[in-house]
Amino acid sequence: MNSMLSLTGCAVIGGIFLLSLFGFQADLRDHAFSNTNDLIVQQNAIAMTELLESDFRQIGFGVDSLMVASAGANAISYFADLNDDGAVDLVAYSLSDAAAAAETSNPRDKILYRTVNGAVQVNAALGVTDFRLKYFDLNGNVTNNLSQIKIIEMTLEMESTTSYDGKYAHFFWRKKITPVNLLRS
Repeated sequence: MNSMLSLTGCAVIGGIFLLSLFGFQADLRDHAFSNTNDLIVQQNAIAMTELLESDFRQIGFGVDSLMVASAGANAISYFADLNDDGAVDLVAYSLSDAAAAAETSNPRDKILYRTVNGAVQVNAALGVTDFRLKYFDLNGNVTNNLSQIKIIEMTLEMESTTSYDGKYAHFFWRKKITPVNLLRS
């Protein structure tokens, strides 16, 4: 009788232990998928913010006249000698609508297009959910006058293109950039 009770007790304790182990593995798998989504968004965001900062700091480089060609809430085009080769390039950034990124499972993501001399480049721009621009004059006042723009505030939001458990990894970035070439105009 004692051995039967001991055997039953061992089976119950062993079963509880196995259930705990399976639960731990499921939690570990969930965290691994979630962390992978976070890492992918962070890598895309780093690539995107480095490109934006580099490009925006070059606004007007090698240009003597009009530096900003157009400035909107979600788009900008400007002139700069990106390669320092004496040839002035027309650079444009624009945000698509959500339909352009329909191949991803995220209903909110869009594509941030970077165009240089008419050639469209997408780069790490997948997963962008918002890209806003705000323009300021030398005194810090909001302006839409192209010749008065001296400071540009960028807001970038990104999410993973796929969800895990109905959640998307999220990234938010806001930065004001003062391109030195705009200060001399």
